[in-house]
Amino acid sequence: MTLLETSLIIAASWIVEAKQVFEIGTFLGSTTLNLALNIPDDGTVFTLDLEEDYAGEAKQDVADAPLTKIHLASKSSLDFVGSPVDDKIKTLAGNSTTFDFSRWNGSVELVFIDGGHDFATVKSDSENALQIARKDRPSCVLWHDYRNRDYSGLTYYLDELSQQLLIVHVEDTTLCAWFNDPNNCIWPRLLGNES
Repeated sequence: MTLLETSLIIAASWIVEAKQVFEIGTFLGSTTLNLALNIPDDGTVFTLDLEEDYAGEAKQDVADAPLTKIHLASKSSLDFVGSPVDDKIKTLAGNSTTFDFSRWNGSVELVFIDGGHDFATVKSDSENALQIARKDRPSCVLWHDYRNRDYSGLTYYLDELSQQLLIVHVEDTTLCAWFNDPNNCIWPRLLGNES
């Protein structure tokens, strides 16, 4: 994750005034920490990642397998462990393609997807993200690694999904974003067309 990408994820959380955040793919916990530092004191970041028990059952992209090994080896030293915002972070374990997200349906302002990068996993994660994203107020789904040549399945899926939803690729990054904007208040600000 680049500094620009981290800054944009934080900016998106501010735009939707995120209080409930769901991250799919914890890795080393750096993004988790930055999100927790930038939501209200009574906010929560839920972060879901594979643990050894689930890693064997996950159908991982070839490029994802080494990252999973790094994550599992550094689980006890995640960036947010022992931080001042550690209590705002709830770690969850499981395979995102079989995980039960129903508890969070319609309650999350920001979803960040950076887990498995194969087509089937990204499709499943995206469908779940759109279910848990709030419908009654602004919310956002962000994807990482768009146009990363190691993850063509992710790019292909997002190109398909962008035929149905207004998904924006942020130039000079591998981030894509979709904003739910029920009151039509975000897009004019983002596009500089405020009246």
